[in-house]
Amino acid sequence: MKNKILLLIIGITLSFNSSIVFPCTSFVLKNNNSLLLGHNLDWHIGIGLLITNKRNVEKTALMDSLENPAKWISKYGSITFNQVGRDLPYGGMNETGLVIEQMSFPGTQYPSKDNRNSISACQWIQYQLDNCSTIQEVISTDKVIRIVDRNSKFHFLICDKFGNAAVIEFLNGIMVVKKGDELPVKVLANSPYNESVSAFKNKANTTYNRSLYNFCTAASMIDNYTESNVKDDISYSFNILKSVAQGHFTKWSIVYDIHNLKVYFKIFESPTLTKTEILYLKEEGFAKTKIVDLNKIDYTCSSPCLVMDLELDQEGLVNSYFKGYTTNTNKEYISKAFDYFWRLGIPIKVSDEELNYLAKYPESFQCINNK
Repeated sequence: MKNKILLLIIGITLSFNSSIVFPCTSFVLKNNNSLLLGHNLDWHIGIGLLITNKRNVEKTALMDSLENPAKWISKYGSITFNQVGRDLPYGGMNETGLVIEQMSFPGTQYPSKDNRNSISACQWIQYQLDNCSTIQEVISTDKVIRIVDRNSKFHFLICDKFGNAAVIEFLNGIMVVKKGDELPVKVLANSPYNESVSAFKNKANTTYNRSLYNFCTAASMIDNYTESNVKDDISYSFNILKSVAQGHFTKWSIVYDIHNLKVYFKIFESPTLTKTEILYLKEEGFAKTKIVDLNKIDYTCSSPCLVMDLELDQEGLVNSYFKGYTTNTNKEYISKAFDYFWRLGIPIKVSDEELNYLAKYPESFQCINNK
């Protein structure tokens, strides 16, 4: 069963990453007053859960029986954006201000099997948020864990509370890090970082490549930013995300306010599916802005894990709308995602047994406060 579930996760993220039609974009905006990381998720659907993750929780990575899974005890609390189950996030921020976002990158090649412990690509994000507070700590984990994921081809944009940013790519089986002077442009889309920077510096014609277009557009807006002509950095960040949006296919626009430990996010409409049509009933690009304050979250492992429906019809500060996590809630949202994928023509069918296994996986976690 573990082997089958891993293949299901791979199947989803393969679809998630298989087409340049969905080039996501991330960037870091840093000045004297603000440190922000913005991210667009471009995809078929926006359903999912915002999940609080606790300190002092003992975990074993969800891997197949042929691997030696990573094991750890979470050091930091976090909030994450999840679509295919708890502890398998697409991105998030922890209580120290570390932010990690992923974008698909077809050129990814993860390490070959060796004596390091293994973890899947989405859970690698959770591992870093659980254990790290700086980009250097993230980089150092490459000594002890390796990603095992045949088709989830990601590269990552990371920023910590000190304003240090890094792009992490896996090329020819090796972690390649761009930081400091090697990271002249703090933007990432779906093309190789070096190729993207070259296109921006050389003012290349990017109309033929949406990923390079998004990278250069976001980079230009960051270059043109001055504190004298921008009164609201959050709004400006959302304007950058809007400039690289792709109509109804942009599902999440997120701005992480690292200094203030707040997350601003807009969740755009998932389509209404009929037997013959994919319908959008709301105005394209319209969504309410929701805010979560990480300072107001209890991360002790004895407190309940909390979740929030990303499509919640509220705006402004929404901390009070978190509800207690249950296995049934996890199963409900995983099932919703798989159902959408199937009805959109993505050939993944999941049995109740398989859904139950994936939904119950977090029941294996243990709080160690009393040990």
